[in-house]
Amino acid sequence: MIRTLLASLALAGLVACGRGKQEVAGDDSAGRNLERAPSAGGGTLSDRPVSFTSTTRTLGAGARIDATMAQTITSRSNKAGETVTATVAADAKDRNGRVVVPAGSAVELLITQLEPAKNKSQADGTLTFQVTAATVRGQRYPMAAEVTSVPHTLKGRGVTAGEAEKVGVGTAIGVVAGRVIGGNATGAVVGGAVGAAGGTAVAIQTASRDVVVSAGAPVVITLTGPLTVSTK
Repeated sequence: MIRTLLASLALAGLVACGRGKQEVAGDDSAGRNLERAPSAGGGTLSDRPVSFTSTTRTLGAGARIDATMAQTITSRSNKAGETVTATVAADAKDRNGRVVVPAGSAVELLITQLEPAKNKSQADGTLTFQVTAATVRGQRYPMAAEVTSVPHTLKGRGVTAGEAEKVGVGTAIGVVAGRVIGGNATGAVVGGAVGAAGGTAVAIQTASRDVVVSAGAPVVITLTGPLTVSTK
C-alpha cells in the first residue's frame, strides 16, 4: 500500500514538472517573436556586411593632366590678369586606374605674365600661367598645379608706331649730320638718306616679336597638391 502511494506521488510530480516546462516555453514564445522581421521591400534581412562605394576620387601631387589650349593667346592682344581655358585631352586616372578627371573637363589658367620679345637680341618673350581651377562633371574645384609645358612661337609685328618713331629720330640725326658734313643742301639730303637707312635698321633690330600660343596647342599640367572630385 505504501509503495503504491509513493509511486503515485512520483508520477504526479513528473506530470506537474512537464506541464510547468510547457507553460514556460509557451510564455516565452508568446512574449517574444524570434522570427526575423521582414525588410521594407518584403524580403528578409541579411547578416552579411554592407559595402559602401566611395563617391570621391583623388589625384595625388605629381599627377599629370594632358590638355589642349582652347583659344589662341598672343602678347599683342592678350594681357596679364586674363583667364583662359585648357581642355583635358585624355582621362586622368588615379593609381588604381579609375578616371578622376575625364577628357573634356576644363582647366582655368590665369595669365600672370605676358610680354613680347622686345628686340632682336632678346631670345624669347615671357609667358607664365597660374592654374586656378578645374570643372569636372559640372562642378568647379580649386587646383594646386602648374603648367610645365606649352609650346609657343614668336611672331614679328613689323614696324609699329613705336618703331616708326625710332626711324624718324634716325632720319633727323642723319639730316643734321649731313648739314655739318656737307655744309650745303646736297649734303643735307645725302645725310638725310643715310640717316633714314640707319633708322630703319634700328627699327628692325628693336621690332617686337609677339609670343603666340595657338588654339589646340598641347598643355601639360602637373599637380602640386591632391585634387579630389566627386564621381557623381
